[in-house]
Amino acid sequence: MIIEKALPEDAEEIYAIYSSLKGSPGCTWDDEYPTLDFVRNDIEKRRSLYKLTEYGKIIAAAYLGEFEETERPECFDKSIKRLGEFSRVGVRREYHRKGYAERLLRFLLKEAANLGYEGLALLVGTENLGAVALYEKIGFRRVGDGVMYDTHWFFYEKRI
Repeated sequence: MIIEKALPEDAEEIYAIYSSLKGSPGCTWDDEYPTLDFVRNDIEKRRSLYKLTEYGKIIAAAYLGEFEETERPECFDKSIKRLGEFSRVGVRREYHRKGYAERLLRFLLKEAANLGYEGLALLVGTENLGAVALYEKIGFRRVGDGVMYDTHWFFYEKRI
């Protein structure tokens, strides 16, 4: 198993993973988000998309970068000056519930500390119970909830 930053040639395979998850229970993604252009931007401009591969096949991908919300929800700890975020976490459907997302996110927790983040935040759809359980298992705590992008979210945070 290898975890590293995604390359431009990985964009279509990662997008295919994301697309295959649309419509899954708890998944908030649709045809407008995330797009292939979004994936390419994460890889080429932001350089913040990571992939987990095994036997040469991309199994999972996740974004780790600056928290980008224009308005930081009030429930997030204001004492955390450099706040990162996890987003666009996706695992091939046939590899769900086998620990791949947890391995990728635990790696990214260490990477976030190496990058100088003081804490991490994320939004997770209130119906995505598997993701909620995973985030809580790796030490995130729910700090609130609210509606953004026409979706009801739980807001999670972790100081690192």
